[in-house]
Amino acid sequence: MRVLLVEPEAQYRSELGTALSEAGFEVALVGSAEDAREELAPGGVLPGLIVSETELPGMDGFTLCGLVRTELRTAQVPVFLLASRRESFHPELAANMGADDYLAKPVMVQDVVALARLKAGRRTGESEYEAHSARLPLTEIARALLAGARSGRVVLKDGGDGFFAFRGGRVVDAAFQGERGVLGFRRLLAFGSGVFGVNFGPELHRGSLLMDRAFLRAEVLPALERFERLREVGVPLAARLTVDFARMAEHLSELPDEVIALVRLFDGRRTVRAVLLECRLPEVVAFEAAMHLFVLGVLVPASRVEERERSLDAPRFFEPAEAEAARVAREVAAHESEERAAEALEARVQEAAEREAEAAPAAEAAPTVEAAPVAEATPAVDPEPAPVQAQETVDESAAAEASKPVQSVPVILHFPKPAARRREEGKSRALQAEA
Repeated sequence: MRVLLVEPEAQYRSELGTALSEAGFEVALVGSAEDAREELAPGGVLPGLIVSETELPGMDGFTLCGLVRTELRTAQVPVFLLASRRESFHPELAANMGADDYLAKPVMVQDVVALARLKAGRRTGESEYEAHSARLPLTEIARALLAGARSGRVVLKDGGDGFFAFRGGRVVDAAFQGERGVLGFRRLLAFGSGVFGVNFGPELHRGSLLMDRAFLRAEVLPALERFERLREVGVPLAARLTVDFARMAEHLSELPDEVIALVRLFDGRRTVRAVLLECRLPEVVAFEAAMHLFVLGVLVPASRVEERERSLDAPRFFEPAEAEAARVAREVAAHESEERAAEALEARVQEAAEREAEAAPAAEAAPTVEAAPVAEATPAVDPEPAPVQAQETVDESAAAEASKPVQSVPVILHFPKPAARRREEGKSRALQAEA
């Protein structure tokens, strides 16, 4: 964007022109209103912004602003008026002439550059000026707006809910994430980021906060500058810290109560930014305390604690000692071996009982089934003694087998498992059937 700078003082013209050039603007330098009108003549390059001193040789800056507004070609060009000698009627006169802002000297070159950047961010046909905090920090735009006489409101569009309203070079209200007043304004400047919009116009908000540019420069900006320096070299605001309680115990007696309350907020889940917003201490004080605790080792990254805890063995709250565990393991192994031996013995006994149960019915049924038919058929069919003798031999062997004493079967009194108990019950039923 091209900027037309009308400044009779050579040194200030050079300083402001250099600052605008370094900010990326194309600058045209003139020392009088007549030279400025030549730059604005048809056929030349129309500037996107005019910055003019009110005290000019010949035609003053107010008149120049009025002429710019009356010509159709330049009517929409923004005009800033810089006053070396401020009068009480100047702000009203500047507004009547159509000036976009009126700034009384001494005005910082950075403030003029900030306002120029803000004007460059305006879209055609829109009344709102937009900028991003990465390109135009909120601290710079706040200081520049309070240097002027305009009224309006700055609204943060992302990065948090916040705004501040200004009127006649004073902040009349401010809020950021539930905090209002000076605290809300300070936190808005410290933590507000992203796109913000500036709307110029009558600010009807009555607000009890009346913070002027002098208070801003003396009380707010120095602390914010320290905060920004800490952010450049300190722990990132997105980091998560937690407490090393062993180191905390070493330094506990040295820490004041306010710092101990700050330490309690570092639980490994909150970010540093969230802790600073929740803490009641000023941001720069809380950040400096957190940095000091980090250097002492009281605060450590949460990821380091997680890795250290993962490498440790889990505490044995309910487990026996190693010697006791070995003894119990040996007893369990011996018990299982005994159970396997008992099961094998039961299997052998069960097999023997089943064989005896099968043999006993056959021995009892032999005389009944075979002797009766042979006795009836002997006189009619074959009187020879050979079959009778064979029958007697069978009867004698069966009787001898039956006369043998019944072999005693050992009874297992240990029932380690339900399956063994069922086998024992089957064996008992077989013995009862045999008896």
